[in-house]
Amino acid sequence: MEGFPSGCEQVLSAPKKAEGLMAVCEIWDVRGRLDHPIDYAENPEKTANPKYSDADLQAMVDVMEYATNKDKTEQRFFVTGVNCDPATARDEMMIAKAQWNDTSEIVCYHGFQSFRAGEVTPEVAHEVGVKLAEKMWGGRFQVIVATHLNTECLHNHFVVNSVSFADGKHYHDNKENLRLLRQRSDELCREYSLSVIEHPSGKKKPYALYQAEKEGRPTRDNVVRLAIDEAISKSFTLKDFDRQMAEMGYRMSFDPNRKYWTVIGKGWKRPKRLYKLGEDYTNERILERIKENSYAVKFSRFAEPQKQVTVYRLKGSLKDAKKIGGLRGLYLHYCYKLGILPKNRKQNYARLHYLLKDDLMKMEAITNETRLLCRNHIDTAGQLLSYKGSLESEIKELTEQRKGLYSQSRKAGGKEKEAVKARLAEITERMKFLRKEVRLCEGIEARSDTLKENLKVIRADENKEKGKELMKHEHRRRSGRTSREDELGGI
Repeated sequence: MEGFPSGCEQVLSAPKKAEGLMAVCEIWDVRGRLDHPIDYAENPEKTANPKYSDADLQAMVDVMEYATNKDKTEQRFFVTGVNCDPATARDEMMIAKAQWNDTSEIVCYHGFQSFRAGEVTPEVAHEVGVKLAEKMWGGRFQVIVATHLNTECLHNHFVVNSVSFADGKHYHDNKENLRLLRQRSDELCREYSLSVIEHPSGKKKPYALYQAEKEGRPTRDNVVRLAIDEAISKSFTLKDFDRQMAEMGYRMSFDPNRKYWTVIGKGWKRPKRLYKLGEDYTNERILERIKENSYAVKFSRFAEPQKQVTVYRLKGSLKDAKKIGGLRGLYLHYCYKLGILPKNRKQNYARLHYLLKDDLMKMEAITNETRLLCRNHIDTAGQLLSYKGSLESEIKELTEQRKGLYSQSRKAGGKEKEAVKARLAEITERMKFLRKEVRLCEGIEARSDTLKENLKVIRADENKEKGKELMKHEHRRRSGRTSREDELGGI
């Protein structure tokens, strides 16, 4: 989702199909560490607070910028502040934190309320959202309510200060408050004759998984779905299905003493119930799909069309990859194993090594890190450290320049002020790029050793599999021989 900071979007508590069918509600905390920050030029003299780092302050800015995005809220017409002014909400919340000497790493909470598609107008959706915010937090907390109109399902976003302006106490995102939030949301929806979920599951899905599935990127769940689809397409009995799944690195459990069948892949900590993958993956539906395979095509193996997934591509080829060593060679080889390289290569994610399957959700990060290494011809840890140091030095220098420009901007007027603002915008964009590069460098530092170890394990397993295949072929070759004399007498 564009402009949405990591950790600030969350799949709703209802099953996926319910997202667009009825009103749903959720809330989660926002901390100071973000994967995709939206740079924001702020006056350090007015907002400086020694108890909060730049990242902590940025976290609150990012979630507010997302919630009040004018492209999603029709020029911010549907934005309301509860106990604060939307234009100055961030500063007001920081004042409340300073007043009560708050040092928590949770800077705010981000709530979400979605409505059934086509059931509510923007005006009513916003009115319900404001009333919910007032009922839930109005007595003690500062809240921004923004109604997004950019999707078929209208939805409200709530940005709630983590500390109360009234008594300095923290809001707690616990089960009791979540139940209360949903209860009050349901009461309002019934009051406005809107649909509600009568029996929510009450379970959250991790943001990274939700976002990856929404964007069509490979995840553990949709890769195992591909494996099951392929296995079913080649099976005529449950035993066939079990064998096909085992070939792809999955172990099935059809325990008759348990209500639900499960699947577990290599490297997983616990099995997953198949029905949680969707309606097509329940015990009964899997048996039905296997029975639907015609015996007339028993010996013609085929696979159902695989779902399209987003794959991150790198420009270039692997012609010179063998000549490249160090970090570049490591990342390029790993991209090849993941199927990112070469371009237009078709990859069956269901048959990837289990360690590679675990990295499918990290494809975007690995791709960006590879691009950085190739763009800057970085092959050693020393070169990476040097490049990172140059970035941090430039960030420090630009930060000092920006402080001076803020001071100059307050004193200037007319064309001079416009020129200063233009320069501030340039610095902001440059710092945004530099900070992103620094994070990629940090990612490479943290990930490179893991990639090396993964490739060692993958290589060893591949050699083991090749050895098994060679033994099979040799056994077949020998079993085909005969020591008997030619019964036809040489004819």
